[in-house]
Amino acid sequence: MENRREILIQHMEGLETRGMGCLGCPGTCCTYEANSMLLTPLEAYELFTFLQTSGQLTPELKAKLEASITTYRLEPKYPKTRSYLRKTYTCPFFGHMELGCPLPREVKPYGCLAFDSHHVELKASEHCYSEIELLEQRERLHTEEQELNQKIQKDFNIFWEKSPIPNALLDFWKN
Repeated sequence: MENRREILIQHMEGLETRGMGCLGCPGTCCTYEANSMLLTPLEAYELFTFLQTSGQLTPELKAKLEASITTYRLEPKYPKTRSYLRKTYTCPFFGHMELGCPLPREVKPYGCLAFDSHHVELKASEHCYSEIELLEQRERLHTEEQELNQKIQKDFNIFWEKSPIPNALLDFWKN
């Protein structure tokens, strides 16, 4: 898990050592104001496995995921293919007592890791942007992911290539 995220984590940590991190931010990028994160089957599987092994797959989490789908209308546009329009929603893992994401970096979505602060006095996600070139570089380094995604799709009877976090996790919960 970690080595596919290594380049993103190293970049994020480099920014943090220069005082450009997320810890002082209220997390606007995690809310419906800016978040439209979609996961690949591999990212969803790794996150689901982490939640399962760490004892976090609780009825409360399931209810929170289901509520996110309803609240932000995250149902698939084309149900038979599970094709999604990119909609904004508040991440189901946002809203904890401390600032910052409660998910370990080793299982966070690639897009979350690559959305970085670029200013030392960060306030409400200003000066933050997605490191598209870094995401593309990461993708070139890990060409095996396409096959892994296809295998996961086949093994778990998943028909989507990318899905919102709540939908993706519930798909694995059902299997």
